[in-house]
Amino acid sequence: MKDNDFDWYEYYKLANSYSNEGNIAKLRTGMGRFYYSSFFESIDFILESNMFLNHFNEKIMKSSSGRVHQETRFTFKNNEKLNKNNLGTKIAQNLNVLRKYRNMVDYNSKNPRNMTHIYKRCQMKSKKRYLTCLIC
Repeated sequence: MKDNDFDWYEYYKLANSYSNEGNIAKLRTGMGRFYYSSFFESIDFILESNMFLNHFNEKIMKSSSGRVHQETRFTFKNNEKLNKNNLGTKIAQNLNVLRKYRNMVDYNSKNPRNMTHIYKRCQMKSKKRYLTCLIC
């Protein structure tokens, strides 16, 4: 990370600060921040490490296309170096779960009964993302 780059971990810390809140808006916001902290850390890791699968993959990873979400998971799952001991697959799965919940809270006005549980699950998946990325 360059000195003037945003530290995506700040999103994780912000989302984590909502853990004792009963405020639905904060829980929803936190779930989004958990996803984006993990997602952008993943992209930055791939870009800084030049861990592209091929030219097309590199083009997508360097774009602002919505496809980059899927391509990031695909890269972790299918890059041999990133997938040592299935760590890349686990990271891809965590990103997939986080995205699913982020989409749910961003696009669905109904509040699930288990919002606090879902928030805690996102918190755990995001934390796992940070722990496993250190191994990569």
